[in-house]
Amino acid sequence: MAEDLTTQELVNKAELILAAFKQNPERLHRHSSDLPSSKKSKARNRVDPHALLEMMLKHAPNELGRRYVAEAIGKSHADGTTSLVELSNTWLRYLLVPCTLNNMFFQNLIYSIIEVKANRSSTSVPPSESATPTLDTDTAYNLDPHPPGRDPSMMRALSPNYNTDNAPQNEETLFLEVAHIIKRAIGVFDPNKDKGSLTTWDTLKKFVGWDMKRTQEVVLKLDMPLNGMLLQHDLHRGWDDFAWTFKPVVNNGLVVPDTYDVEVIRRFPSLYKANGSLVNRRITFQDRGGDQFVESYMPDEDRGLIGHPRPLPDPELISLHRALCKVLHLSGAAEYIDSIFRDLGEGGVELPSTKVRTTDELDLLLSTLAISPSLSVH
Repeated sequence: MAEDLTTQELVNKAELILAAFKQNPERLHRHSSDLPSSKKSKARNRVDPHALLEMMLKHAPNELGRRYVAEAIGKSHADGTTSLVELSNTWLRYLLVPCTLNNMFFQNLIYSIIEVKANRSSTSVPPSESATPTLDTDTAYNLDPHPPGRDPSMMRALSPNYNTDNAPQNEETLFLEVAHIIKRAIGVFDPNKDKGSLTTWDTLKKFVGWDMKRTQEVVLKLDMPLNGMLLQHDLHRGWDDFAWTFKPVVNNGLVVPDTYDVEVIRRFPSLYKANGSLVNRRITFQDRGGDQFVESYMPDEDRGLIGHPRPLPDPELISLHRALCKVLHLSGAAEYIDSIFRDLGEGGVELPSTKVRTTDELDLLLSTLAISPSLSVH
């Protein structure tokens, strides 16, 4: 029984399973759980299920995550090659896709897809039971989604320009903006309609090792400081595209609190100086709201907002971002997901400006495109 084995024993068994799986050409056959795609992207090699499973196991954010992945691989293996493919596609469809979709290039295109009839249901593919062991026992019945509106206490008036009136003179000025560590969109859904979103959260909490209390806390605080940091605009884009991430700093076997090294997963020009070195190799997060010099730079009407402590960026969320970076790019999933929508765009298909946020919305969109005789989408 899996519960009688240590995590390392489960990982060792999973690695042996994957070694054999890699030699099985059946893993590369088309499967009903594959993502819908255009004819052009269909002709490409799909994401290799072995590569995705291997990266999920290798780059899980912690021991609980590794145990979850290893157990899922073991359970799926018992049911044969097809079940391992379904497991890979479940993590692709319900974990990786929702975490990347509304970063795609198409998010600002004008909506011009044929009208979806009200009685048309989603074509969501059922997830692998090995990947979603608690979907029907706690996630579906206890998770309250984040409300569509942001917390008013965290909202500020927006301006099309940066206010530099209080910036220090004769010093370098950086224009920063608030960035989410994990996108809030995955926490905004209707649990009665977006079944795929519940699957996403069931997968997330197992991959990171959260209990329901912690999962609910994260969902409700996606707009709070624990899920945020200040970044320059171009670096913000790279973070959202999973081009770079943060690696915890370890000293004498101990993690240094709130201190990270910049880790580049896919080369991103804005991270580098002209000589090819990183602009900044190490980052330390601090709450500087109470510092006197910070207060002196703030407009009078804003000074009352900076006197209370704020939570620093959550290490678990940063660890999740790093794990997703590794899995997406090292398995080839990021390139494949992007290719599906790039092919649609190049084929003249205009996609929603309202952003596709969930797997349910993706399925509905692609099934809508698939029934149009003028479009080559399958």
